[in-house]
Amino acid sequence: MASSCPTRHLDTDIATVPPMALPRFTPSPSGEWSPNLPGIVRLRLHWVVLVQLVVTVLMVGMIWTVHVVHYDLFPLVGAESWDAYEHAHVDRIGKVLFGPWLVEGLCVLVLLLAHPKRLRVAAIISAFLMLFILIDTAAFSAPAHGVLLDRWDQQTYDELMVVNLIRAWLWTAKGAVAVWMMVEVMRMVMRRKPNAATPMPS
Repeated sequence: MASSCPTRHLDTDIATVPPMALPRFTPSPSGEWSPNLPGIVRLRLHWVVLVQLVVTVLMVGMIWTVHVVHYDLFPLVGAESWDAYEHAHVDRIGKVLFGPWLVEGLCVLVLLLAHPKRLRVAAIISAFLMLFILIDTAAFSAPAHGVLLDRWDQQTYDELMVVNLIRAWLWTAKGAVAVWMMVEVMRMVMRRKPNAATPMPS
């Protein structure tokens, strides 16, 4: 007996889905930023890169000074003076580092909007390095100082030296990226300069 089940005819015409169009941002009139956000045209790319370079190099110098001088001398403070010394150190070093660190972070966020591809790539690398630095600080360095604020602990101090060395090298890498970005900006400026040997039109 023949089966009475209806047969389904598959439609061989497969509808083609158009590829998803990626968003295209309009760069600023100067060609320095993308997208052209309100007010961003007031920022000059070379000045933002220069400020970032200055504060980053300052942070590199300070983090190595803290590691080689301050942290390395912690064991010589003595038990009687340790509590007062550690509290004063955390309070003062925090005030010194807060300003440059904040400015450097803001510069990195702004430079993520740089229109030149090489500068934007460098800004992304710098942002990831900052993320690793923040993780190192929040997850390891700050808890170690929390323990040392209560009492001297040799094991905690040894761990602090290791995590701070990692943080120092991360800042050094950020310094190298900042120098790279400054070099890229200088190349852009040189390319924009008219050739001095070309005679001016009459």
